[in-house]
Formats: sequence, C-alpha cells, structure tokens
Amino acid sequence: MKCIILAAGTATRMRPLTTNLPKCLLPVGGKPILQRAIEHVAAAGIEQIGLVIGFQGEAIREFVKKQFPSLRIRFIVNPKYESTNNAFSLLMAREFFYAGSKEKRPLHDLLLMDADIVFSPRLLPFFLNEGSPNRIAVRVAGHHDEEEVRVKVDALGNVLVIGKTTPLADAYGESIGIEFFASHEAQRLFETLEQRVRSGDGRNEFYEASFQAMIDQGMCFKAVDVSSFPAIEIDTPEDLRAAEALVMTQGDSSKNS
Repeated sequence: MKCIILAAGTATRMRPLTTNLPKCLLPVGGKPILQRAIEHVAAAGIEQIGLVIGFQGEAIREFVKKQFPSLRIRFIVNPKYESTNNAFSLLMAREFFYAGSKEKRPLHDLLLMDADIVFSPRLLPFFLNEGSPNRIAVRVAGHHDEEEVRVKVDALGNVLVIGKTTPLADAYGESIGIEFFASHEAQRLFETLEQRVRSGDGRNEFYEASFQAMIDQGMCFKAVDVSSFPAIEIDTPEDLRAAEALVMTQGDSSKNS
C-alpha cells in the first residue's frame, strides 16, 4: 500500500495563524498536525508516503526530513497551488502512485488523506481492516453542519452522493478526508482526475467531484463509520481549538484513542 497526503493548500480561513506557517504544521497538543498523521500512517505499517506540498513547501519538507529521517517520504510539488484545488494536487501524485511499474500498471492499493486531520491512532487500523475494496471514512455520530463534505448512502451503506449538496437531513454523515482505494480503482481515480482536469473543470475542484463521477459510472464506495475514533478536520480556528480540547481531554493522541 502507498499513502498520499495532501498538504499544498494556503488555508486562508486560518489566517493569521497560517500567514507564514502551513496549516499542517500548526501544533495541537504540542505536536504539529502533520507529525501526528505521519506517525499514525507509519504505525499502520505503510512504508511509502507521498506528500504533496505547495504553500510553504520548503518548511514542510525541512520539518518532515528532520522529524522522520528514516521514512520513505517522497515530496511532490504542486507549483500551481495558488490557482488550483486539491483535485489537481492529487493528480500531481500520479507518478508517485505508479512508481515501480514500468508499464504504469497499479502495483499498490492507495490510502488517501488530507494533511489537516487530527485523529485517533486507532482509526487507521480499524479503517484499513474493513474489507471493502473502496471505502470512505465517515463520521456519523455527533453534530453536523453545512460546512461538511456530506455523504448519502443506500440501504447497504454504499455511497450514492458525496459533496456539500446533500441536505443535512438526508446525509449519513461527514467524510473526514481519509479514503482507501484498491489498486485498479486507484488507477481509475487518476484517470478520472486527468479527464476532469483536461476538460477544465478539475483544476479548481475538490477531489470528491471525481469520486462522484466514478460513483455515477457504477463504482462502489463503502461508507465506513469511524465515529468511535475521534477525528477533526481543521478548517477554522474553532476547529483547531476543538482539536486541542480533544487531545487535552483524551491525552496525547499518538498514544491514546
């Protein structure tokens, strides 16, 4: 398995905290968000990590190299991070995904995640051991609001709609920004991203638009309820405070759930 972590954004909603510091390096409980994420990925046994950087990319590169000198982490630069969205950043990681395959055939499954999530170390082992070929981590329990990427599912828990258009009353829960793809479906993901970027739509989209296109074409995504494992995506200063409170309440999330 390979893991791609997206850390290229400018995080304008977090300013002034992110005026000169990338959001993923903001500390939560005394430890940068990205450090926590990489520790959890490595603890899950994933040895190849691709990290897409853009805004303050050198600061991220220097931090990661210093903090994780023994891990195999490849840095992928989105040079157009100011004018594109995370779908384009993910497409930039295509060569990393295919690395090792001379014929560009997928050799690995793919774990995809955003770099701004504070989550329990027990979440990934649970999520990765769930048996569905393609799955999305969803927080079902708790309060939900209009800012979330919402998921609507069928009676079997398969995702029908992912995005912000589903009314809250019809939503199963929030996609927290962690997904798993079996190798050939990961290949389809990159093909879909490229098609949408070439058409002009994909440059400024969230990658969930490509997920939806694949679902509309018949691909099956399983919504996996991870509510038992605390997770917060940091989009606003309020989210950062909530994550800090969560870590302080439950202890260091690198050691506890």
